[in-house]
This record gives sequence, structure tokens and C-alpha cells, in this order.
Amino acid sequence: MALKVSDGQFYLVDTATQAALLYSGGRNGLVGVLGDGAACVCTGILEGLVRLTVQATQEPPPAPSGEWDEAVEVRFYSPSGRFSINGVADGPPLGNLATAGPGPYRVRVHARGRDAGHGIETVTEVSEIVEEFLIVCWPGDGDPETLLQTRDQAGIGLRAAQPDPSTMPPIRNTAEDPTGLHR
Repeated sequence: MALKVSDGQFYLVDTATQAALLYSGGRNGLVGVLGDGAACVCTGILEGLVRLTVQATQEPPPAPSGEWDEAVEVRFYSPSGRFSINGVADGPPLGNLATAGPGPYRVRVHARGRDAGHGIETVTEVSEIVEEFLIVCWPGDGDPETLLQTRDQAGIGLRAAQPDPSTMPPIRNTAEDPTGLHR
């Protein structure tokens, strides 16, 4: 399905979260956990559409395939037992990802096309989408974050920049950063 994003991000949000929804790619450059019940996923484009697939399972998925540029797992705590993607989807409503009620979950975020999306900055037509995300959630605990694949330039730039999660992404200044990859 197509998901409308803004300010280079979208969120996983629990209905009972008290966490502020701020921009953060975490230390991994893809997904930053913002507190119980909230996480930010960083996109390449600033505004517009990305392709999104979400899966809620009971078991961990197989290792990510080489077709993904980035794949990161994080620990996500669902206070209410109801969390989903925060964004405007073109398709059926995004369902609850908390398959086992309140408690700890693992969330694996896969991404590809962020570098191409970064160069475009705005995607308004479904036929123009170049960026794709797969989010898989299952009950479980574990390390705060596990980097499985990290090879896109957008992620490299965000990991190097270590952005302050209390600020929104600054406007790109291509005079200072000719690659335009650092936010």
C-alpha cells in the first residue's frame, strides 16, 4: 500500500503512548524508539508517498534477504496492546500490530530505495514511488537494537550525523553538504 509521509518520517504508535513524536533515526539511521509505544522510521523523501507492507506474526521472521538496503530490529513496548502505523495510507486501514496484547515486541524495519527517494524529495503519484518499507512485528524481548543490514547512503549519513531526537530534521543545505544526505 502507499503511505503518505511528511518531514522524512512516519511512526509506529501505541494508542496509550505518552511519548512525544519526534524525528529520530536512532543510532541505526533507520528507526528510533522514542519511548514506550512510539518509534520513528526515517524515509529518504521529505514529503509524499512510500510503499509500505506490514506484518504481525507470532514468531520471528527469517533473516532479511539481500534485496533490502537496510534492516534493523528494535525493542518496542506496547502499553495498551494496540499499535499501528501513524500515517495516511492509500488502501485498507492499517491494523493492530500487537498480536499478543500489551507487552514487549520486536519490530524489524526493512527499507530499500531511500537513496533514490532522497534525490526526489517529493513523490505524489503511486506510479512514482521508489522507496519501500516492510515492517514485521512479533511478541518478544531482546536487545534494544540489532543492525541486520546497513548499506544505503541515507542510513550512513544519519548514523554519522547522530541527530538530536528533540529536533525536527533541519532543511538540507546543499552548499554545506553537496550530497544532501545529512539532515
